[in-house]
Amino acid sequence: METTLKKADCRECYEKQMHELAALCQLDDATLGQMLAIKDEVIAGMGGERIRPDRMGELLSRVAPLLGTDDPYRDIKRAYNQLLLDREKDCADRILTADEPFQLALRYAVAGNLVDFGGKNSFTREDVTALIDRAPEIAFAIDDSGVLLDAVRSARFIMYLADNCGEIVLDKLLIEQILRENPTVQVTYGVRGGPVINDVTLDDAEQVGMANVARVLSSGVATPTTVLSASTDEFRSAFFDADLVISKGMGNFEVLVDGCGREDVYFLLMTKCPLVADLMDTPLMSFVCKRG
Repeated sequence: METTLKKADCRECYEKQMHELAALCQLDDATLGQMLAIKDEVIAGMGGERIRPDRMGELLSRVAPLLGTDDPYRDIKRAYNQLLLDREKDCADRILTADEPFQLALRYAVAGNLVDFGGKNSFTREDVTALIDRAPEIAFAIDDSGVLLDAVRSARFIMYLADNCGEIVLDKLLIEQILRENPTVQVTYGVRGGPVINDVTLDDAEQVGMANVARVLSSGVATPTTVLSASTDEFRSAFFDADLVISKGMGNFEVLVDGCGREDVYFLLMTKCPLVADLMDTPLMSFVCKRG
């Protein structure tokens, strides 16, 4: 798998991110040119290694002085969190009355992964709500949910790695269902160590009330993925001491699948990138629940 992954990288997404940030912050072409030059320097500094999401944090920190803010997506993140908070009760009620509530909670959580301003796909608020409405009818292209449910029911400690704003609300609903399946389990919800694109931070967790269902823990690293080697000791301990890890999103997948020191990681994501879809041998925009 590592050999296959080395053929794929995130150059296009790095380029797209610079253009989107320039537009979002209403910057002129000259400033965009500076940002693109910094992007080229960062990529060149990686040498021959695969370009992955874990270096996006470095790039964003270097262009931040040109943006005039270290959190350009702050208002957008809060708006998408509220969009999903407005749907929270309806989704929660549907989970409670479903024939297979854990399966439906999983599908809602994966549907929320559409909210991603760091990837190639474009979407609207209407796209997000429409996908949530259709989620109960969408089958997983890769479905290890039965194995995951068995693991959840026997676990004492679970590490749940967050991804993006908005979908955090649906992560919360999945964690609530996990607690119904196993009332004694303790869940740690891992968030990014600082603002990076639209990824989940402590502020997002506070906005949606995540602390009501899980211990919220910062990785200490402002990157759009989980970089264990740079994370805090407490975060690494939570990761390796957990009985199982639930990992949301492509960014976490693209880094952790290369090797994270454990096999019982369950990846929940939409294959929004053609490279990831090809790697998983699924159609683009598929729902995936895969034991890594």
